[in-house]
Amino acid sequence: MRRRTEDRRQRFIHAAGTLFIEKGFAAVTMEAVAAEASASKATLYGYFRSKEALFEAFVNEAGKGGIEQIETARQEQDAKQALRHLGKAYLALVTRPEVINANRLIMGEAGRLPQLARIFYENGPRRTLIALSETIQSLMDAGKLRRAELRETSLYFKALCEAGIVERQLWGLDSMPDEQTRTDAVERATEIFLAAFGVDNLRA
Repeated sequence: MRRRTEDRRQRFIHAAGTLFIEKGFAAVTMEAVAAEASASKATLYGYFRSKEALFEAFVNEAGKGGIEQIETARQEQDAKQALRHLGKAYLALVTRPEVINANRLIMGEAGRLPQLARIFYENGPRRTLIALSETIQSLMDAGKLRRAELRETSLYFKALCEAGIVERQLWGLDSMPDEQTRTDAVERATEIFLAAFGVDNLRA
């Protein structure tokens, strides 16, 4: 029974996500989501109390497993290896087609629906940045990176990793980059980041 319940919940999330991407959040009704999932509106409301709750579930599903992979970078002892692990996990998450689609959706809706932007930020970018920051913090605490303002430093690493990749995907110019392209981007980002924040450079 529990499996059937989760399967139905996933059908509603998938149906909502498909409609949100195709039509935009404002144009989608709960009735339309129920119809897309071949279920009744009453059943849908039994799982999700509102369209906003469905959107939150859609955002979380788009990033499912990705943040957990970012968090595993803290297990690395060497700074360069930790940053490589961190960057590759980050790019694997943010270049997913479903994550790109969620970003495109919110860019189109944020001006009209600021509460939707807040839901997206809290469940997507904010959680991702916290996961990145935890590894950066652990490297600083271990004396493997120089001390600096944590949020700002984490944003620098994030920006270095995605430079020239994520924007082109958002604009529809490129498809999801392959693993080698992502790895090469992270290698460049890691070298630049360590040149700025690595402790070995300060001792030289």
